[in-house]
Amino acid sequence: MTLKDKTVLVTGASRGFGRAIAEEMLRLGAHVLALGRDPVAMDETRASLATIGGEFEMVTMDVCDESAVTNYITALPCLDVVVNNAGIAHVQSLIETPTQEIRDILEVNVIGAFVVMRESARKMLQTNGGQIINIASDAAIRGIARMGPYVASKHALLGLSRSMSLELRQQGVRVTTFCPGPISTDILGSGTGDSNAMSPEDLAKTITHLVEVPPEIEIQELLVQPTPQRQ
Repeated sequence: MTLKDKTVLVTGASRGFGRAIAEEMLRLGAHVLALGRDPVAMDETRASLATIGGEFEMVTMDVCDESAVTNYITALPCLDVVVNNAGIAHVQSLIETPTQEIRDILEVNVIGAFVVMRESARKMLQTNGGQIINIASDAAIRGIARMGPYVASKHALLGLSRSMSLELRQQGVRVTTFCPGPISTDILGSGTGDSNAMSPEDLAKTITHLVEVPPEIEIQELLVQPTPQRQ
């Protein structure tokens, strides 16, 4: 699929990896729908996209607002690609983690992502198919100490993606789970970056490559890790 004139929805586009994905999609000629919940950060994304030019729309919305997400996607004339990127994470030992924290993480990373997937699939099935890319993490396939709720959410997202792929692939909707290792963002707060983390801009190019794979091919899962630094 060429991205020229395609409609691409990117959630979690207010900063970091989501913003980089929106920027790269716009550079390649897509009509970008950038969705995020932080109005101040969304203004920064707007300014960045404006410097690139092209067609884009800013959508200030929380993926946890099911009715808002459903109404918005239902009203779209078409939808070719969705990058389901919105997510939250916290670091805390399991025995010190309050129950509300895992509820909050599952609400965004699983239920919010599920609603976006479901409504996007409904829209794509009404038109000419499309592609859903769910941004998980290498946490979807391994454990990480002090991040149990986050890891659980990403395992769940991977399971949802696998099941949805089985249901939709013969109807023209491809589903890919993108599982990157550390990314150079502030998802865990300022100053928490990994020195070996990957650039959001480099990873965004990988996302666009997934979209450009011929429609006869479905890349179901992709694990991406930083190349070890040479000694």
